[in-house]
Amino acid sequence: MSAANQAKVEYLSQQVLHSHDPVFVLTQAKSIVAGKIHNSRIVLQRLNRKRKTETATHAISELAESIKNIPTIESVESLLGVEGHAANLYFQAFASLLNGKFEFEKRTRRPPTDPINSLLSLGYTLLSQNVHSMIEAIGLHTHFGNLHTPRPNLPALVCDLMEEFRAPVVDSFVAYLINSNIFSPEDFTPPDARGGVYLHPDGLKRFLKHWEEKLATEVVHLHTGYKVSYRRCMELQVWEYVACLSGEQSVYRPMKWDK
Repeated sequence: MSAANQAKVEYLSQQVLHSHDPVFVLTQAKSIVAGKIHNSRIVLQRLNRKRKTETATHAISELAESIKNIPTIESVESLLGVEGHAANLYFQAFASLLNGKFEFEKRTRRPPTDPINSLLSLGYTLLSQNVHSMIEAIGLHTHFGNLHTPRPNLPALVCDLMEEFRAPVVDSFVAYLINSNIFSPEDFTPPDARGGVYLHPDGLKRFLKHWEEKLATEVVHLHTGYKVSYRRCMELQVWEYVACLSGEQSVYRPMKWDK
């Protein structure tokens, strides 16, 4: 069954209507990017307390400036430029805060070309699957996003609502795995024909065990005040977006972590 068939009519009609409202789209996109950069900065601050680097300290300051500039941005295209610049700063800083057996120079995708990129890509895939299933279960259409433009093979709303969770859920998790020496080089395949590096089955099994523990970790949900698992937190954020669509909330409020 397609996402369109699963979507509730009342939600779908609101999603279609709002997708043609440039003010709504830009307002939500700004909030999503601000949440993502805020949480990225928090992760750097936490890691930087344990292993301080000049690169991370600089990025933490620059990311704060990026957040301040978001309210003045006038288009989603410009916003994507800010988000891309912030991501580059962030990953350079993230790399400087890792220790252990693996090198990480920059973020590479499709394929991931080193073990750390492999772990990040796997984590993002699992995060996406979790958010995707929650969006469908609640009855939203997965393809009507704000920051991300709907395309046939891109579930734009999934991409939007996972942004705030990338750093605090996946990146901090990967940093823990690397800095705790959970994996060794032997856990990964040699580069394939395209240069892709992946976990061997035993390593994947170990990753998934730790991943489930991560999702079960409890945090205080910002808007409800309840202590809930990361998994439940994601679901509550999908409901937050429903409230935004219905007009109950004027702007989507991402889950923001504090330091």
